Amino acid sequence: MFARTGVYEFPEEARDETVQAFRDALDQISDCSGFRGGWFLLACDSDRALTLTLWETRDAMEASRVKASRLRSEAAGRAGGGVVSAEEFEVAVETMSRDLAAP
Repeated sequence: MFARTGVYEFPEEARDETVQAFRDALDQISDCSGFRGGWFLLACDSDRALTLTLWETRDAMEASRVKASRLRSEAAGRAGGGVVSAEEFEVAVETMSRDLAAP
């Protein structure tokens, strides 16, 4: 599995707009082949946010790169913020709560 992260800064007063913009972006990227899941995280005590998307294969992640870049920039811009960074990773270790694991 592979992952892409994005880090963003946005005006604190635009929190609601930021959430909606990234909800829309994640909805659009989820149409890409090989998409496994996505999250938008807001920092508790700052004007930063993070996206995390998971991909079945590196090829699927790479194939979504242009669309993801456009959606990332558009979503940040809608909220008056900006993209700080974007990186891609291979998921080396995966675990989840036993409560969430399949029986």
